[in-house]
Amino acid sequence: MATATPSYLELSKNYQDQVLSLIEQSQKLAVESVSAWTKAVQPLAKNAPATPVAGVPSPKEIVDNQYAFAAKLLDAQHEYFTAVLTAAAPVLPKTAPAAR
Repeated sequence: MATATPSYLELSKNYQDQVLSLIEQSQKLAVESVSAWTKAVQPLAKNAPATPVAGVPSPKEIVDNQYAFAAKLLDAQHEYFTAVLTAAAPVLPKTAPAAR
């Protein structure tokens, strides 16, 4: 019995899933490390002075702002490449749709 060869998209999605899983695992370990470090230095941090500059955004606000921009940029790039492919469609080779 012959085994069907996976399609490019199947291989690509499988690889993407593996990469995301590795990233999630490493991020979990990093968060656990930061949490342990925070617990260790918390007694020292309580004595630290507050930030004296008014209007400085919190670290979370900075991260949220940058990720919002990145999401907009990614959407714009997706729209751009879709438009390029649509414009080039008349001269691109015709291929069968990928099996799902």
